[in-house]
Amino acid sequence: MIGRETRMLLRHYIEQGVSKSALARKLGISRDTIHRWIRSGELNRDLDVESLRPKRVPRRPSKLDPYKPLILARLEAYPELSAVRLFEEVRAAGYPAGYEPVKLFVRSARPHSEPEPPVRFETPPAHQAQVDFAEFRFPWGKRYALLVVLGYSRLLWLGFFERQDMRTLFLGLEAAFAFFGGVPRELLFDQMKAVITRDLRLQGGELIRNDEFLRFAHHWGFTARACRP
Repeated sequence: MIGRETRMLLRHYIEQGVSKSALARKLGISRDTIHRWIRSGELNRDLDVESLRPKRVPRRPSKLDPYKPLILARLEAYPELSAVRLFEEVRAAGYPAGYEPVKLFVRSARPHSEPEPPVRFETPPAHQAQVDFAEFRFPWGKRYALLVVLGYSRLLWLGFFERQDMRTLFLGLEAAFAFFGGVPRELLFDQMKAVITRDLRLQGGELIRNDEFLRFAHHWGFTARACRP
């Protein structure tokens, strides 16, 4: 007869898929003994199955619970409402806690529609290039990649630099122009701070461009544009 602890241990290993031979070596007993215990039902004798089941921890009530129906109703009517906006609304309704629970609940409750197929953005030859920085971490340190992609041909120039500053941008663009054999009529940037200092288009204003970069653009004869925020 084997003890209860040994039965539980053997049962655990067998359920995990450990072979009988590996069990025999691990526990210092013969494989035939393990087979005999299994055939005789010894492993299941007096085994408290309920004790092996994970205990279900009751969910603690949340201060957000009374306001979840409001959030769900608002998301049903306006699926694109931001968590920040919904936080403001439940706060106005009396919600007494912080933003994080609202953000997590909105993330799980927001209805997800099927994504629309991507539409390729086409530009004429030599008209536009798209410019952006990407950050990479290597065993020897962090590096910044400047990427310049021609809109028509998708031809890519890429260079790695130690910094992400104005001088790096100028050096990289000049190298890209030499690689392409010319300068596109406009360069499209993704809100790069070295190029766009402020974007007031959502407030009815316009782009505020960096003066030093404007002089560089005038020298090379291209127009700087920024993606919509």
